[in-house]
Amino acid sequence: MKATFKTITIKSHEQTMAEFAAICDTAISGETVKPEEPQYSFTSFEAFRKAMTPQRFALLKVIREKKPESIKELAALTHRDMKNISEDVKILLEMDLIEMEKHGRNKAPRLHYEGFRLEVAV
Repeated sequence: MKATFKTITIKSHEQTMAEFAAICDTAISGETVKPEEPQYSFTSFEAFRKAMTPQRFALLKVIREKKPESIKELAALTHRDMKNISEDVKILLEMDLIEMEKHGRNKAPRLHYEGFRLEVAV
């Protein structure tokens, strides 16, 4: 696990594009672009809530506390269906909140960050 936090932002598409344009302008002008901490963005709070369900948040806690050796073990620990767990793990991987670590013939889910911060632009 990295010793960092990931920032999850909620901001409009226009805000995201404006920030991207400013970074491009900085790079084109020859100035150094400061690296930012990793982030993942949503265009609305509703989109964030749809992705970060209570079940997925609970999975992060189980992964941190129990360190399951496989997706199958994670399903058993949470008393949830393997198909649903696999879908939730896929979403958490896409958000870069977890990574899969090779353990023998299995892949074990591991936290990629110590936590995440939610940043909402108004």
